[in-house]
Amino acid sequence: MPELGSRVREVILREQLFEKGDMVIVAVSGGADSLALLHTLNALKGEESLPFSIYVAHLNHGLRGRAAREDAAFVREEARRLGLPCTIGEVDTHAFSRSRGLSLEDGARRLRYRFLLQLAQRTGATRVAVGHHRDDQVETLLMNFLRGTGLEGLAGMKFKRPLDEGITLVRPMLEVSREEIERFCRGKGLTPCLDESNLNTVFTRNRIRLQLLPLLEEEFNPGIRRGLQRLSRLLSLDRDFLEIAAAAALTRLLFKEEEHYLVLDGKALLLEHGALQGRMLRLAIRRLLGTVPREVSQYHVRTILKLMLKGSPHGVLHLPGGLRVSRSYDNLTLFYRELPPGSCFVPLTFTVPGEVTLPGTKLGLRATLLPPEKLQWPPDGEKEAFLDFDRVQLLCRGEKEGVKQGERAGEKALSPAAGKLELLVRTRLSGDRFHPLGAPGRRKLKSYLIDQKVPRVEREGIPLVIAGDEIIWVAGRQISHCCRITSQTKQALLLQLERRE
Repeated sequence: MPELGSRVREVILREQLFEKGDMVIVAVSGGADSLALLHTLNALKGEESLPFSIYVAHLNHGLRGRAAREDAAFVREEARRLGLPCTIGEVDTHAFSRSRGLSLEDGARRLRYRFLLQLAQRTGATRVAVGHHRDDQVETLLMNFLRGTGLEGLAGMKFKRPLDEGITLVRPMLEVSREEIERFCRGKGLTPCLDESNLNTVFTRNRIRLQLLPLLEEEFNPGIRRGLQRLSRLLSLDRDFLEIAAAAALTRLLFKEEEHYLVLDGKALLLEHGALQGRMLRLAIRRLLGTVPREVSQYHVRTILKLMLKGSPHGVLHLPGGLRVSRSYDNLTLFYRELPPGSCFVPLTFTVPGEVTLPGTKLGLRATLLPPEKLQWPPDGEKEAFLDFDRVQLLCRGEKEGVKQGERAGEKALSPAAGKLELLVRTRLSGDRFHPLGAPGRRKLKSYLIDQKVPRVEREGIPLVIAGDEIIWVAGRQISHCCRITSQTKQALLLQLERRE
C-alpha cells in the first residue's frame, strides 16, 4: 500500500476515528485532498482492522457556475467508478451569506457542514470524513493567530469532534502534507479538479497560503510548516488537559440542569482560576445547545463574567444563537428559546385524592389522604408537603378569617359534593400573598421568593397549589402556616411533586 495509506491507517487506529461497522460520509470536492482521502479510505475499508462502509457527498456551493457543475459531475462519475453511493447537493451561498450578514467563506462553510450533517442523519452514517491536512492546519493556526486567538485557536483543528448526537467529524489526513497528497494523486493517475477560487486572494485563507507562508519560509524559517505543526500538537495537549479540568470544575458548580436551561453557582465560578472560567462557560453553553455558536466570542464570555461582578443582584444578557444568560443573586442561569418548561402553564384543577400532569412540563402532582401517624417525617421539602386536610377543606369553603370570597374571580378552588375536594394549580400572579410556615403573617409571594434567593428565571414556573383563595404550597419550596400539621390534625393531606418522562 502507498505510504499515504499507511499513514492514514495509523492515524485512524491511534486516534480511534472509526468504530466497527461505521458508515462514513466522505466529503469530496473533487480537489486533490478530498480525492486522495476518498481513494485511501476506499482501499482501507476492506481491512479486518477497519470494517467500515463509504458514502460519497459533494456540495455545489453555487459560486462558480459551469465549473462547479463539472466538478459535481466528476465526483459523481468517480463514485460510480468505485461502486460507491453518492449524493450531490446544491445551494445558493451568495443568498445565504447575504441574508445572515456572513462572509462568503463563512457562509459556504456553514452550508457545507449543514449538508453533510443532514446527509449523515438521513443515511444513518456515524462519521463524516473531510480532507483537512497538515497545511490546512498550519493555515488555520496562522489565521487564528492574526485574529488574536487564545490557546484553543493555536491548538488548531482536532482529529475528531462531534457534529451531532451519534455523528462525529473526523480528519484522517491531518498529519499529511499537501506535497504528499499531490504525490499520491500522481502515483495513482488521478486528475483532481482545479478550483480557481482557491487562487482568489480576496479570501483570507488564500492570502495566507499564497502570500504569507511563502514569505515566512523565505525570509524567516524554511521549516515553519513543521514548526507550526509541532506547536499545534504541544498546545493541543495543554488544551485537552484544561478541558478536563474545566469539565470537572463545571460538574462541581452545576446544580440544576433541564432541557432548556442550566443553573451554575456564579459566585463559585468567580473563584476559579481565570484559565478555567471561560472554558467552563463555553462547556456549559455546549451542554445546553449541543455546540458553541460561532458568533459567541471571548467578548461574550467576558461579558458574562462581568454580569456576576457588577453590583446589581439581577441582570440578563442576550447572546448570539438564541442564548440568554441571567443572574439572580449568586446564581447564573443559561437558557434559550423560552423560559424553562412549566413557565406560566394554563391553570387547572385536580381532585383530592388524585393526580395531575402539569401541561407543557415534565411535572406531576399527586394528592393522597392518610392518617397523620402514617407520615414519614421529616418531609422532603423539594418534593413533599404535609398538610392538615380539615384546614384545607375550610379554606376551600372560604371559611378563614381575613380571606374574602371571590377575591380572584374564576380562579378559586371549589369544594364539590360527595366529600371530594378540588385544588387549583397555577403559576404566580401579580399581588399574590402567602403565609410561610413559621412566619408571623402573610406577605407578598414576590418578597418571599426574593428573600429565598429563588432565581428570577425560575419564579414564573413554580407551581402554586391553591385552596379557596389561599396558597397552601409553593411547590418544592414551602407550605402555608395555616395548613400545618398539629397535634389536633385528624387527617393528613400528602402532596407530592413528581418528575414524569
